Amino acid sequence: MASDEFGDKTELPTDRRRAEAREKGNVARSTDLNAAGHMVAAAAIFFFFGWPLTQSMAELLRSHLAGPGWIQIDTGLVVRHSFDIAKWMLHAMFPVILATVVGALAVNLAQVGFLVAPEALEPKLSRLNPIEGAKRILSVQALAKLAASLAKIVVLVTLAVWYSMAQLPQFLQLIDAETATIASCIGRTIVELSALLAFALIVLALLDYVFQKWKFEQDLKMSKQEVREEMKNMEGDPHIRQRRRDAHRKLAQARELQQVPHADVVITNPTHIAVAIKYDPETTSAPVVIAKGMGEIAHRIRRIAIENNIPVIERKPLARALYRDVKVGQDIPVEMYEVFVEIMAYVYRITGRTPTGLK
Repeated sequence: MASDEFGDKTELPTDRRRAEAREKGNVARSTDLNAAGHMVAAAAIFFFFGWPLTQSMAELLRSHLAGPGWIQIDTGLVVRHSFDIAKWMLHAMFPVILATVVGALAVNLAQVGFLVAPEALEPKLSRLNPIEGAKRILSVQALAKLAASLAKIVVLVTLAVWYSMAQLPQFLQLIDAETATIASCIGRTIVELSALLAFALIVLALLDYVFQKWKFEQDLKMSKQEVREEMKNMEGDPHIRQRRRDAHRKLAQARELQQVPHADVVITNPTHIAVAIKYDPETTSAPVVIAKGMGEIAHRIRRIAIENNIPVIERKPLARALYRDVKVGQDIPVEMYEVFVEIMAYVYRITGRTPTGLK
């Protein structure tokens, strides 16, 4: 993917981005690994079933070539011979077909796991556009793939020619050998050549898979703007979330302000911070912070306290400590008890109240 107008794609793909790509069938996969799987399966078939397969084929030829020099061909004879050939194909070639299919499936599962992507099978009219097709064929990426494929073919052909030339002296010694010896030598050579080409193809396919994996990760990378847009789509507009948080905070602050008239005292800083405290010995074991705020909220807490004849006392360090360390609804810390006793004694003295419930 090219860089968009918002900047380079420098961010790692998100899980959602990966999931969407997988749903579309866009996964890191090397077709060369599939070919390597076929080659390995073919080499294994030749190694384990080569001799029985050869004997079965020889028996089929012997049974059909033996007999009179002239025969009368009719429908029954053709059907019988066709049935014999089909039966041989079923018994002899079925292991070969099964092994290649299993090899291909195993390689695909190892690369991408179990994947069903109906969207990748949907017909697209853009694929029928000859101009777009010509652009894909003549693109730099297509030419690079062609060059890589030709290089792989050159490597495999070079290995095949080298191995064949190395085995040529051995074949020249088989001129006077028996048919079984010649067949055995040819079979062994085919198996060894298949194994050699399969090994080379696996090495090339693994290199291609590493490249495809790297390219896939590069293609999935996102710009910072794309990450923000995706987060916005998944979690909503951040501005809306901020407004929602502000609304919740204002609602909580309104509930706190409703508790201020029930406070016993308000501690201030004196103008920036205000903390309302209530102490009821009959219901709580320690003074409780029932409201607190800074700035405008602190001003409103002080105003409500004055309107309800609640003492407002300036204690800068205490106000800062209460605002910083104690949440609304929590008891004040033990280390503040001594200061709070002095404050409440002063409150009782100026208000004429008595500490009911205290023993």
